[in-house]
Amino acid sequence: MKGKRVGKKLKILLGMAAILGGAAFGCLYYFGMSGLHGNTEPQPDQIRVACVGDSITYGAGLTDWRENNYPAVLAGLLPGYHVANFGVSSTCAQSGGDEPYGDTKTCRESLEYGADILVFMLGTNDSKPGNWQGPEAFREGYLALLDRYLAGEKKPVVFLCTPPAAFFPEGRSGGTTYYNIQPEVVERIAETVRQIAAERGYPLIDLYEATMDHREWISVDCVHPNAEGAAAIAEAVAKKLEE
Repeated sequence: MKGKRVGKKLKILLGMAAILGGAAFGCLYYFGMSGLHGNTEPQPDQIRVACVGDSITYGAGLTDWRENNYPAVLAGLLPGYHVANFGVSSTCAQSGGDEPYGDTKTCRESLEYGADILVFMLGTNDSKPGNWQGPEAFREGYLALLDRYLAGEKKPVVFLCTPPAAFFPEGRSGGTTYYNIQPEVVERIAETVRQIAAERGYPLIDLYEATMDHREWISVDCVHPNAEGAAAIAEAVAKKLEE
């Protein structure tokens, strides 16, 4: 009898653990913290759009993440296109940074996706003090990663995005903000991306300029767009692609 009671209690505990674990995962997924992307399989006749980037592309922290991340909003604005979210939180463009995007499984998946259009937005995490080694080092790492998408037989049409503006908390005007991001360096990175786009003839989507006067589009962490900001990014990207 004692063994049966112990077994019953163990089943109850395991059941409760499963319920709590499922609820916790559901919460993480809802707020864009699970790391899952939810990309569907493209149809043969769809134009494939790969949105490559960091947590801003992924949509980290967004309420109702699945609906509100910018690639998901973009998909709704572009009938006939298949838009895939290949954002990875905390990643940087430079291979020598703390978390290089090029070393991730998601990067490999984005390279295998066979994109017709590449929307490339990295740089925010490159602004961290431990990653930032100046514009030339950033430029070199950024181009090395970008060129991996142009090395295959199928070369996508490239759209370069400057990172959105990052802000200081109220009462501060220098140094780092949340996540160790340096807002003033993000501005320098945006200028470097503009130069690369001009030199290579790539269409530019200047999200820094689009967001710099819209603090209300950025969440309380001063870095990540909120749902309104993600929608504004999606609209800016859609407008440029439709041109």
